[in-house]
Amino acid sequence: MLQVFEGFTDRRARRSIPMFFFCNTLIHRPLFHLAGVAGIERTLFRSPYILRQLGFNAQQMEEGFYECADRGVPFRAHALREGFARSRAEDYLENQQQMLRTLWAYCPGQLRGGVWAMDSVHVRVPRGSHSAAQEFKVCVLGIWQKEQVWPLLWMFVGTDEAELTVGRKLIATAEAVLGEGTIRHLLVDRGYLDGEWLTTLRHHGTRVTIGVRGDMLILEEMRNLSQLPGMSWCQVEPPKFHQEPKPRREVLSLPALEAEWATCQVPLSSCLVRDTYPDKVEYYGLVTTEPQIAAEDILYNYGQRWALEETFMALTRYWHFDELPACRVGVAYALVHFTLLAYTLLAFYLQDSEAAPQTSAQPALPPLPERELAVYAGPHFALLLPSELIAIILEHSAAWQANRPQLLMALRITEGKT
Repeated sequence: MLQVFEGFTDRRARRSIPMFFFCNTLIHRPLFHLAGVAGIERTLFRSPYILRQLGFNAQQMEEGFYECADRGVPFRAHALREGFARSRAEDYLENQQQMLRTLWAYCPGQLRGGVWAMDSVHVRVPRGSHSAAQEFKVCVLGIWQKEQVWPLLWMFVGTDEAELTVGRKLIATAEAVLGEGTIRHLLVDRGYLDGEWLTTLRHHGTRVTIGVRGDMLILEEMRNLSQLPGMSWCQVEPPKFHQEPKPRREVLSLPALEAEWATCQVPLSSCLVRDTYPDKVEYYGLVTTEPQIAAEDILYNYGQRWALEETFMALTRYWHFDELPACRVGVAYALVHFTLLAYTLLAFYLQDSEAAPQTSAQPALPPLPERELAVYAGPHFALLLPSELIAIILEHSAAWQANRPQLLMALRITEGKT
């Protein structure tokens, strides 16, 4: 999957270092809880083991990628920032489309049969010495999996772009990759209300569950119908929030209300929610573009949408998703983009690890960073255990003694001394 990074749009004037290495490095950044780009040098670039996993070595960082024509450009944090400084929002969307294609080829059954959710989150970038404070919005589309949502496709837009506008663009982009109707069930909030769009999606094969606004005619009609004799309310669990006292929550099924929503030309099932408090009664309306769906099921499905909010909170609390350093907007996009992608790929990895057959034999542990030494000879390097290195030294002691001054100087440099 990481090979998708080889196709990331490169807008740099000088391209000494392939974009793959920048992308592959940034996707590892959140796994080590690094707040910004600068920490990469102090953490990822100090471990021979991690460098081997990333696909490059310390000499490339100091001297540049020697196989490139304009060699001599070092791979450091500054070069990494410059790699994404000119990147645009559409570059990240285009590359993530290819990643979505790859994930679809990897597990089509899991994506085809799932419930999807979409929502937006705002991101702020603080003012820096050479950059102004900025704010943008990322609209995220993901699939519901085990009480959480795995982000699969997202789009960066300005804060003034309407939710409906960006939502329509993102779903159209997903359909271009997966095909119309692959998203069987989509959960969205009231910000995406548009009868014509919901009609189009239903004709594509996508059912939508959404809340209705308090000023809509359909909600008024739902409340009027609830007053008729013989209406059967069903008590359900109260909402899961910290407000006390919790209300008595009841739901009422109201099928075939499409005539009350002029722009929505598909069958609708409706759920009227009634929350009774000691001093007031509140009503909420939910609809789904599928006939004969019970109110309890509509309410449960709409509640699944909150798993995306939980994902945003987890990214904020544990992955420091919203703690961006002062940087240019292209770099800010990169930090957010690769954090979302790392979260999803880690979820797939953990899922596959749990599904893997367990064997009695213990797998060999990889060498720890503290046990390996990176040994260089010209443009080549090897990762050796201390015992292996000592054996080589003892076998060729005369050659090592002849180069003693240079060796000691090299060791002192790696220790941060001169």
